[in-house]
Amino acid sequence: MNFKKIITGILLGLSVPVMADTAHDSVVWEKLKDNTARLQIVGYVNPHPSILGQASVWSVGAETMDRNYAIFENYKEYLGQTGVGYARLQSGWQRCEPEKGKYDFEWLDKHVEGCLEQGVQPWMCLCYGNKIYATEHDLGAAIFSEGPTMDAWVRYVKEIAKRYKGKVSMYEVWNEPERDEYPELYARLFVNTAKAIRSVDKDVKIAGFGAISPEHSYIRKALDKIQEYGGIKYMDYLTYHAYWPTPEDITAEVKRLKEDLAKYSPTIKLLQGETGCPAQLEYGHALYSYEWTETSQAKWDCRNMLNHFRMGIPYSVFTMVDLHYGWMMQSFGLLRMNLRKEFQYKRPKYYMVRNVTSIFDGSMRASEDIEIEHNSTKSVSAYALEKDGKKVGFTIWFDGEIPSNSLERDLLTVKVNGLGLKDPVYVDMITGTVHSLASRRADLGFDNPEAVPERKNHPDFCKFKELPVWDAPILVIERSAIDIVETDPNKRTTDPFWPNRY
Repeated sequence: MNFKKIITGILLGLSVPVMADTAHDSVVWEKLKDNTARLQIVGYVNPHPSILGQASVWSVGAETMDRNYAIFENYKEYLGQTGVGYARLQSGWQRCEPEKGKYDFEWLDKHVEGCLEQGVQPWMCLCYGNKIYATEHDLGAAIFSEGPTMDAWVRYVKEIAKRYKGKVSMYEVWNEPERDEYPELYARLFVNTAKAIRSVDKDVKIAGFGAISPEHSYIRKALDKIQEYGGIKYMDYLTYHAYWPTPEDITAEVKRLKEDLAKYSPTIKLLQGETGCPAQLEYGHALYSYEWTETSQAKWDCRNMLNHFRMGIPYSVFTMVDLHYGWMMQSFGLLRMNLRKEFQYKRPKYYMVRNVTSIFDGSMRASEDIEIEHNSTKSVSAYALEKDGKKVGFTIWFDGEIPSNSLERDLLTVKVNGLGLKDPVYVDMITGTVHSLASRRADLGFDNPEAVPERKNHPDFCKFKELPVWDAPILVIERSAIDIVETDPNKRTTDPFWPNRY
């Protein structure tokens, strides 16, 4: 008997479940679910799918497919499960016009139609050059001035607007134009592009900039030129990107930009058009050189999303999947992908986004019409939540530092003046677990009545003792104000040893 062959065969057989062709689990996600607040679990946030036409302030990134950094078909089925209302696409002039005057939109058609099939409304960034007209055509493409290249660009824009009329909700003119040193070049590009769009589609929205960050003087200089060239009337939104290590630090700059923008037009709105956090230490791109993990990634994105919700600014999460740039594999994705651009597993960030879109929907609003007292020495963000015009709860988190990898929570005494609650529950926005505020989790040994959070209900205020708070948003909200299910919608369906796509 050949024992060597038998042993080899057994080993080969055992290796099958962990080969690259299988999906895997996020061990970080399992750890997060096992370390929620030490309160009794009474249910879970029910994630809602995306539905066309439903009010939403949330978008997700579906960029870079013009350069083949991701494959849409490999993640399309997960897009509609996020609950977002919109997805940002990039048109990619180079890929759409490979030969002068000959357009190939078949690849882009699949992305536009695929988003719509998933219940997600696409909006499109018109960006980057074309090497058949100019030598620079990649990320660092120089913005072209008047002449044959601009003429070809205008023809291309008209073709795009004509093809996707009624399907694309908004066009964004360029991506991070600050790479070019002359604001007037961008101003001319915006005006020429906006006129081309409007000549074909008078109803579609138009956004300007896709700026790297809201504090740049470049934005103001370019706006001056756009106004000089008569183009302000074409702009519905000004988009910026919010990559700051401590997400709340951007707040003052956003408010300042909002005030400055009002000087040009009372109707132009701000939109956070692209931001996210890596899931690991990166050596390039935004937020590199920080020791991110899937835990701190989910915290960072959740804090940034809810901080922008507080400011009343629509928000696009970067990005659906990890992107393969060739020289690096970027880890910003809601979904982890392998080097073949294939799905591996859903990150905690994916589930967090579903929790946010489910609760912070078209009926929910942020309100500053409360006063929050607490006994922590740490910096805190907190605001009230209104649903259908009635205050129903509040959100709170520590905001003074870069999100950590820690799962520890501080027990605070919190009093909220101006908010009375009748039947509040505690919601962990990362995991979606919903907890009772009446008793501790007995299975963890916290069944001592003296350890139960003291809760006082009053028409004008609510007070909690030993409320678990950490550096990610939690909600205290009326049970009736959110959609709760008894069974965990993200529970495993197979033995944990075997990879699965739960």
